[in-house]
Amino acid sequence: MNIDQLKAKYIPKIIGGGLNTIGLIAPQKAVSIALNIFRTPRKGRVESYQKKFLKKFDSVELSYDNMPVATYDNGKSGRKILLCHGWESNSYRWRKLYRVLSKSDHNVILIDAPAHGGSGSDKFDGKIYAGFISAALDHYKPEVIIGHSVGAYSAIFAMSEYQPSSVQKVVILASADKFTDISERYFNMIGLSARLREKYFKNVESIFGFPAQYYNAADFAKNIEVEGIIIHDREDTVNLFYEAEAIHSSWPSSKLISTSGFGHSLQDESVYKLVMDYVS
Repeated sequence: MNIDQLKAKYIPKIIGGGLNTIGLIAPQKAVSIALNIFRTPRKGRVESYQKKFLKKFDSVELSYDNMPVATYDNGKSGRKILLCHGWESNSYRWRKLYRVLSKSDHNVILIDAPAHGGSGSDKFDGKIYAGFISAALDHYKPEVIIGHSVGAYSAIFAMSEYQPSSVQKVVILASADKFTDISERYFNMIGLSARLREKYFKNVESIFGFPAQYYNAADFAKNIEVEGIIIHDREDTVNLFYEAEAIHSSWPSSKLISTSGFGHSLQDESVYKLVMDYVS
């Protein structure tokens, strides 16, 4: 086991142990720290080697709630397609799919999530990301929206909340469903105590305005009237396949496509072809 593997295995448990200890004396402080860690990406800002790809686009800064929203526009005249990346990533993650999409005349637009890439905010959550997406929807009026992981989750949230009239098709890649499940995976990773977990969920409503159980992609999907495809790998260990099934069951005009062997990233030529065939 190398150093990086050791860090990945033991550091989360050390953090959780520290939070549990603080929680014995100051549970509210421990919960606040846990939520801040959960909402703070460790990586995802633009690296120097990623700039060459992003220079292919016109950089356009939008705004949401006084926060800068970094977007990138390839300026072509065809169908407008908005791409929304996932956690601890940025618009560079779309470079492989972009090679496929750019063979056509599609007007491809990329967006950086809150606290990722060139976008503002020092904290991330799906609600803010949905707001960032809404700013891009208002500005560009895309006909297609594609999201991966929490970018897909936030795209579903944005479609439900803002009901953009321009969007005709939605592509959902490896989305999570329930905020509570996402949180529980985090808790399990760091070993957070049951007592602090309960207090954490009580804090969610005071911060986000609704209880944690409200933030379910499957429930938001009920309000999406346009068609869409949901692509999810059966071996995805980050967001599990049953989550895709739940979203599909709530979204009458969606089609669920399962893959195998591509994991959470879904970075494969066969997936790119599925997407290209659908959006063209």
